[in-house]
Amino acid sequence: MAGGFYEPSALRRTLARVRLDGIQLGDIVEVDRLGRRFHALVSASPVSGLGIQPLDRRITYRSCRAHEVVAHWAKRGRPKVTSEPLQPSVLQLELDTTVRE
Repeated sequence: MAGGFYEPSALRRTLARVRLDGIQLGDIVEVDRLGRRFHALVSASPVSGLGIQPLDRRITYRSCRAHEVVAHWAKRGRPKVTSEPLQPSVLQLELDTTVRE
């Protein structure tokens, strides 16, 4: 702190870098653009960044770059359907359905 002012490097905050390779269409991302954080659905994957649709209608940004992506949630498909009966896990709670008077 020189002369009552903060050094610019001290004010700069670093965020974890996110690579766009693993982000696919339909995933949800958290974007920090110019200090405004919002969640968005990935709609396209252009060369220079991501095409997004913000979940909040008040946000007008439609694209973002890799350094603006703060978090990523991947869209997962439904579990596979099998003909085998499901086996309860060891940690699953048992429901006591006995009638007590």
